[in-house]
Amino acid sequence: MRKFWVENALTIATIGGVMVGVIVGVILNNSADENNAYTPRHVMYVAYVGKLFLQMLKCIIIPLIIPSLIFSVGSLDLSLSRKVGCRAILYYMATTVLAVVLGMILVVAIGPGRANDDKHPSEDMADGNRGRNVTTADTLMDLVRNCFPPNIVGATVHQYRTVLDYPGPGKHKREGYVVDEADKTTWDFHGDKSDTTNILGLVVFSVVIGVAIASVGEAGRPLLAFFESLSTVMMKVTQWIIYLAPVGVLFLVAGQIMAMRDMAGTFQKLGLYFVTVLLGLLIHGCVVLPLVFGEEQKKSPLKAQTQHPKVCTFVLIRIGDPKVAFLLCGQHYERAHHGVWDGLFFGYLANHH
Repeated sequence: MRKFWVENALTIATIGGVMVGVIVGVILNNSADENNAYTPRHVMYVAYVGKLFLQMLKCIIIPLIIPSLIFSVGSLDLSLSRKVGCRAILYYMATTVLAVVLGMILVVAIGPGRANDDKHPSEDMADGNRGRNVTTADTLMDLVRNCFPPNIVGATVHQYRTVLDYPGPGKHKREGYVVDEADKTTWDFHGDKSDTTNILGLVVFSVVIGVAIASVGEAGRPLLAFFESLSTVMMKVTQWIIYLAPVGVLFLVAGQIMAMRDMAGTFQKLGLYFVTVLLGLLIHGCVVLPLVFGEEQKKSPLKAQTQHPKVCTFVLIRIGDPKVAFLLCGQHYERAHHGVWDGLFFGYLANHH
């Protein structure tokens, strides 16, 4: 029992930090009234430590992901891993499409965070609630555009997106065509750079560099050793930052709850959100992925999962943290071809970031 508490001390402390943060946030929220509400500066003071923790986490994302990906891909034996890599890419593309479809169905059916109003889009525009208008085609093309950033340095701070310009209510005649409010494909559009990291472009760039290192052989060994060393150092820095998680989440959660104006309504929306996410993970992990496995392998997913623990790892990697999967099924990892798991790992990163 003592071993359990020692090994899971950080997790337990983080959960405790969340609980304490909720309690502190609720107390602070209830201590304010309409005539004496907390100002944004008061909220900033409480959430200050948590924001610093978040900034530290964001700071290490790029120097952690890029060296790890380059080293993982660069270490592969291309002659043995080409077939595995193609299958891994096909698998992630197929399961990602299925996950997106499932997510859209659940969001439409459950409606987490849905506001209690039935306003027309034009009314929202008039009220200043300018949501981002998008089309499916623009979203897919932006996805491909972001795979090939024109500036790899700029990709660390910017991401391209297509923005549609709301034309106003009704129809408007232009030169040779009509702009219709009800048809977004007729709206004017322009490109914009959002202040978010283009992780997808960085992942594609890292994979290409890794493949290039693997293909040149001995000449790429010094560069591969550099990225291996950098990856090891960044993992140590990440470990140090994670040790601050209990304190960071405490102040972060407390600040967020303190700033809530309608705490009951917000918690209701959060509850629906958690239900949607958990239901999606449950269906995707216990129904969709086993069906994909059964169709491809022509075997019973339940029988295969008991006979081959790697299937358990496969599912956990797809819907959770691969490190958890390696811990649970680590004794089987050493027997497996490392290229398989490296391919799955960088596929996981490409899909989840």
